[in-house]
Amino acid sequence: MKKKIITIAGMLILTLGAGVIYSLPYVTIYRIIVALEASDKQQLAELVDFTQIRENMKGFVGTKLNAGPTDTKPDALGQIQKSLTSRVVAGAVENLITPEGLASFMRQNLEAMVAAQDGPNKIKPTAWLLFVTLVGHADLAYASPSEFIVAFKLSDVGQIRFVLRRNGVAWRLTNIEF
Repeated sequence: MKKKIITIAGMLILTLGAGVIYSLPYVTIYRIIVALEASDKQQLAELVDFTQIRENMKGFVGTKLNAGPTDTKPDALGQIQKSLTSRVVAGAVENLITPEGLASFMRQNLEAMVAAQDGPNKIKPTAWLLFVTLVGHADLAYASPSEFIVAFKLSDVGQIRFVLRRNGVAWRLTNIEF
């Protein structure tokens, strides 16, 4: 009888532990939304890897801009143009990918989702309502044991994907893909 109770208790503890580990990306998403709503830059810095997101964005935008015709000859003017383009892109990304910029972008899009779902409300949506709306409209999935993807459609951009990566048991937003 004691072995049976110990076995059942052990299985319950394992199941509970697996559930907690599985839910950690969702907890991180909620914490990001709370930090965005409170404009808590310190909390955002812990949950969002702005340096990595900036580097990924610079690469993405640079690739899109340089994907022009490939038959042009590499001359001095072309090199100057590429250099100026990369500097402008780097400066723009540095100015846009900030806690304030991310907060503004997310607040605007999440509140638009809430308004589309519930009609135009005069009440400011809470962080929990924004989280529930995001989970309801997004495709959330593990890409691997250490990568979690949140993808949803934006009316003006198309699809946007937020990539969270695990470091130990903590999760951080490390990439935004358009």
